[in-house]
Amino acid sequence: MLRWLRGFVLPTAACQEAEPPTRYETLFQALDRNGDGVVDIGELQEGLRNLGIPLGQDAEEKIFTTGDVNKDGKLDFEEFMKYLKDHEKKMKLAFKSLDKNNDVNQ
Repeated sequence: MLRWLRGFVLPTAACQEAEPPTRYETLFQALDRNGDGVVDIGELQEGLRNLGIPLGQDAEEKIFTTGDVNKDGKLDFEEFMKYLKDHEKKMKLAFKSLDKNNDVNQ
């Protein structure tokens, strides 16, 4: 999934011309089907399915349980970004622990 996330590119928003958009912004926009600035569980399920990333209901619910800090049933961009960064960090740590011969960069 990390490799897939890194492939996203988003046109620069007028208010952010100095900073290029992140892969998180691109994914969030793809999931926010109605453009209201939040992603609910239905949008997450539909969006991931449309992007070819079916995770299954348990995984999608876990994203919400973990990421929905204010427990409003929606993920705003900040919650979404924090969830992805935390998850990416855990995945990198898990990979490092498995890469015993440290040949990932060779």
